[in-house]
Amino acid sequence: MSAELHVIPQTPPTFLYVTTDDQSVPVMNSVMFYWALVKAGVPAEMHIFQHGAHGSGMGTGNPQLSVWPDLLIKWMRERGYAAVE
Repeated sequence: MSAELHVIPQTPPTFLYVTTDDQSVPVMNSVMFYWALVKAGVPAEMHIFQHGAHGSGMGTGNPQLSVWPDLLIKWMRERGYAAVE
């Protein structure tokens, strides 16, 4: 279950958003995964928010988290994965 142990240079580019107080998955798991991506040369971006439950979806109802979809689409457009408006 340790995703960071399975990262290879061919791992797909990855966008991560996590919350520090996630009670289901410790934030450090995502940090270690992100670091493994960086070490393998995989394009990756990570955003850590202080508060938010695991599985918070689109972040509706949480003003701090509600920005993550915009961060994702920006990241995707910069890489040519989504159309530029």
